Amino acid sequence: MTKLKELEEELVELKLKKRDLLLAGKDTEKIDQMIKEVEKSIKEEKQA
Repeated sequence: MTKLKELEEELVELKLKKRDLLLAGKDTEKIDQMIKEVEKSIKEEKQA
């Protein structure tokens, strides 16, 4: 359960970073990929 909590916290941090990048007009491709990977990990963790 702690791993799930850590993944959810990481997802929140990544989304905040993405928001900052969007506001600055920067490319978000890398952070989008990282968000997808964390979301996938969360989904897998919930199924386990």
